[in-house]
Amino acid sequence: MGNEDKQSTFLEEAKLHKKLGAILEFIEDLIVLVLTIFIFIISLVAIFDMGISLLKKDTKVYTLIAKFIYIFILIELFRLTIIYLKERRIDTSLMVKTTLIAVLREIIIKAPSFKLPEYIGVSVLAATLALMYYIPKYIFISESKFELREKFRYKPQTKTRRLLFIKGRK
Repeated sequence: MGNEDKQSTFLEEAKLHKKLGAILEFIEDLIVLVLTIFIFIISLVAIFDMGISLLKKDTKVYTLIAKFIYIFILIELFRLTIIYLKERRIDTSLMVKTTLIAVLREIIIKAPSFKLPEYIGVSVLAATLALMYYIPKYIFISESKFELREKFRYKPQTKTRRLLFIKGRK
């Protein structure tokens, strides 16, 4: 009788954990959905703002380029949230690419006022982001499994195998 009580208590706790996990995942999805709607609304406002800027006569090209790139950043963030809702994972390569676009936007806007240390800092940041984008995308087959592509795997030399084979005979 005591053993059955322990099993039923354990099963009830497992059901409670599953229900609690399902509720928390639903809340998480709801938060991401609200963020996706906000990003969509912000994108519409940014497109409207760019349209108004195009109609003004005294608009500078730099401001139009900055607004245009800003819209692309919002589109990438929108795509990132949609991927998260579909696949339940954060696409790190897309996130790094979006960050790289945002850094390049800031460079375009503020580059004329940069001094040497700022140029060095931005260059290091851009190079780091480029490496963060390149390494998982082109070296690993799968980011989640960290499996190396065939050309990056260690392949022993044939001489080494022969020596091991000869040593094994003796």
